[in-house]
Amino acid sequence: MIITIANESGGASKSMLADNLAALRSAAGRKVLLLDNDPQHASVDWSSERAANCGGMYPQVAARSITGKGLQPELENLGYRYNDIVIDTESRDSLGSRSALIAAHVAIIPVDLERLEQLNEEKLLARIETARLFNPRLRILAVIISSEQHPAAEKIAVARDFVARIPSARLFDTLIHSGSALRQAFQGGLSVCEYQPADPDAISEMKELCSEVFDS
Repeated sequence: MIITIANESGGASKSMLADNLAALRSAAGRKVLLLDNDPQHASVDWSSERAANCGGMYPQVAARSITGKGLQPELENLGYRYNDIVIDTESRDSLGSRSALIAAHVAIIPVDLERLEQLNEEKLLARIETARLFNPRLRILAVIISSEQHPAAEKIAVARDFVARIPSARLFDTLIHSGSALRQAFQGGLSVCEYQPADPDAISEMKELCSEVFDS
């Protein structure tokens, strides 16, 4: 299964979702590849941090950086070698970000409440419409993310309105909190389910998202 994480606002939320989903699938015994198509290489750095610091305590997650031109042919070769491929794609409209959506079974669109001013509806919709010309079965799941435990209702309303304008997009029911546990786990090469001290709410949110993406 190919999962693409894509948005227009950038930020760490996109990579955090990609890395956590890859780690959870690896922990479930799946052979997973994390493809990093973002110039910031946050997911490759996360994988390197994981390999260096986890000491074999947790399943390793193979990750590689890939450019736009190489993405499509690489996916054709890798699809036979991995159960799941998670793509952390770049935020801007590019050959790589379009190819990642065209290849995906599910596209996850993170909507970060701290970056609402950077949302660009027109560009994101254009990428999705292009992808659907080649991939009409593409399933789109929007995920609202907040660093605040109780974000303002006005922010959530703006995010919901943005998602409502994406044709056939489904809004994930659970708000993902990008608080200290999720961010510190990400910085240490861990999933939030591996981070100590455990944050039961953050773990539950991420497991719900993983189930929604892979089991639906």
